[in-house]
Amino acid sequence: APFYLPWNPIMKKRQSPQRRTPASEEKTAQKRDTKRRGEIGEAAFLHKAASMGFGVAKPWGDSDRYDLIVDVAGRLLRVQVKSAHRVCAQPGGGYHIRAHPHQRVPYRADEIDFLVAYIVPEDAWYVFPPSAFKTLKSMRLFPHRGKKTSKFERYREAWGAFDE
Repeated sequence: APFYLPWNPIMKKRQSPQRRTPASEEKTAQKRDTKRRGEIGEAAFLHKAASMGFGVAKPWGDSDRYDLIVDVAGRLLRVQVKSAHRVCAQPGGGYHIRAHPHQRVPYRADEIDFLVAYIVPEDAWYVFPPSAFKTLKSMRLFPHRGKKTSKFERYREAWGAFDE
């Protein structure tokens, strides 16, 4: 007789029907949208880095703390990509970027080489080394010229950091 493996597509485990509530469906849809926005940010980074002449690779799976690998003259850099798709609702506005994954454990220099933030509506990029946010949970960025600025503007379009 065949045996059961949890990943075997032929033999399926019987499951009791789950009741879905409107709140759980909304949470599932929201999680899917968040993941999709992250994928859009990664695709934009892939395009940007490749158009600048860098080699870019995507690791298999999503268990690592980095999203992409960038080849800079034979040196491989681990890059975590974050994106913001709308202005923050907090007073003062700006765009909110998390400096950690969902586990709320900050990224460390031995896990990633750069965190690259993409502000989608402004088409603005920020290139952060881990030392820039090692004590922060998040950052607010203000890419509009002439309005409120953040202490992180020196990292805006700082692609030269890849060559250092």
